[in-house]
Amino acid sequence: MRHVDGDRAEGRRRGTENRGIGKGFGMKRRILIAACGLAALWGCGGCQTLDALGLAKPTAYLRGVSFDKIDLEAATLLFDVEVENPYGVPLPLVNMDYALSSSDKPLFSGAADVATTIPARSRKTVSLPATVRYLDLWNALREVRPGAQIDYRADVDLSVEAPVAGPITLPLTKEGQLTVPTLPTPDSVDWKSRVLDAIRGESP
Repeated sequence: MRHVDGDRAEGRRRGTENRGIGKGFGMKRRILIAACGLAALWGCGGCQTLDALGLAKPTAYLRGVSFDKIDLEAATLLFDVEVENPYGVPLPLVNMDYALSSSDKPLFSGAADVATTIPARSRKTVSLPATVRYLDLWNALREVRPGAQIDYRADVDLSVEAPVAGPITLPLTKEGQLTVPTLPTPDSVDWKSRVLDAIRGESP
C-alpha cells in the first residue's frame, strides 16, 4: 500500500514538474514570438514602424530644381525641398539619392550628404545641394543653348532620422522645367586673376 501511495506521490510530483516546464516553455515561446515580431517590424522599415506605433510621419515635397555655382571643376545642383516635421524634437535630414532626366534621357544622378535639421513642429523649405562634375554637366548639356529651358523629371530619396523609428526614406518626384546655364570654358576663364588670387591666398 505504501508502495502504491509512493508511486502516486511520485506521479503527482512529476506532473507538477512537467506543468512547470510547460509553463516555462510557453513563456519562452511567447517571448521568442514577440522578439521575432519586433525584428520583423523593424526590418520592414521606419515608415511601417511609425504606422504600427500610430505615430505621425514627416512629409516632404520637392518644389524645384535649379543650378547654383558652376566652374570648370563642378556645378552645384539645388533641390528645393519643403519638409514638415510633426515631432516635438528637431528632425535631422541625413542624405539623399537623386536622379535627373529629360525626355527619358538620363542627365545626372548621385548621392549627397545634406546634414541639415528641421525645427520641431514646423514646416521649412530648404535648398539641398548636390555636386555634379563639370564633365558630366558638359556631356549632358553641351548641345543645348544656354538660357533655354528643358523639361525634366527629378526622383529623390530623402533620408531622415525620425525619433523612435530611426532612419526612414521619403521618396520625392517632381516634373518641371530647368534653365540651362552658361557653361564656362577654359577660354572664358581669367587665368591671370586666378593665379593672383591663389598667390594672395597663400601669402600670410
